[in-house]
Amino acid sequence: MWAGNMFLNPLSQAFAAMAWLPAGFFFLLAVLAGLRQFAQRPASSERTSPASSPATARPSASPPPREVTPNIPPVPTTKPTPPAKPQAWSLALIHSLEWKRFEDVCQQFYQLHGIKSETTPLGPDGGIDIRLYQDDSGKATSIVQCKAWGERYVGVKPVHELLGVMTHEKIPKAFFMTSGKFSDDAKLVASSNHISLIDGAMMLTMIERLPADAKQQLLEFATRGDYTTPTCPHCGIRMRHVAGKGGRPDFWGCHNYPRCKQTLGMRVC
Repeated sequence: MWAGNMFLNPLSQAFAAMAWLPAGFFFLLAVLAGLRQFAQRPASSERTSPASSPATARPSASPPPREVTPNIPPVPTTKPTPPAKPQAWSLALIHSLEWKRFEDVCQQFYQLHGIKSETTPLGPDGGIDIRLYQDDSGKATSIVQCKAWGERYVGVKPVHELLGVMTHEKIPKAFFMTSGKFSDDAKLVASSNHISLIDGAMMLTMIERLPADAKQQLLEFATRGDYTTPTCPHCGIRMRHVAGKGGRPDFWGCHNYPRCKQTLGMRVC
């Protein structure tokens, strides 16, 4: 249009000579825009294709049949019942008594025979577990030493120690009661020093000779609560089972540890 005009023809020729400038400018803009778009595209490893999901998957011709769960009532769970307490006296029951319960049973046995008796307090007992008062003098007439050692034998050493206590207390008569048995040496020393030895079998015989009511009363007393876990000699509470370390055997320890470091060995029958 400008070429047909005598006045605009020179301008058109001038603009035609410079036409590459705007074209190059817009070409540069297009190249920059393409580079920018290429940089913003996700990497090939990050590209995801729409995966088929249960919501978009093509439904089958017929839905699968529903699985029917039979209506089975739940099995009731019950707590394990503790073992039943013994209903009669036996040698096994005497063997199972922990040391403090055995001592208290011995004291109650004398009480049921009408003999005034008392146990010594917790702590060092000086070799005396029970004192017997068989007259009105107010002084102990006999002393009793008790050893709940299961089925173990009591040797001569504890009997010699009881004899020393008798001499120190100036008491002429003593009884040594154990759940187990006595060695022959222990029997020899006791027989010549006014010490009556009562082992587990003899104790069972003496209990069986009690009147029925008294025997049942003593049985209920012996099996009341926990009668097998030993009592702490210092604190008077039930002890706890402690696993031995480094190959050492298990033992009983006080619940008040470390304030109380009292321990007792596990009974081995």
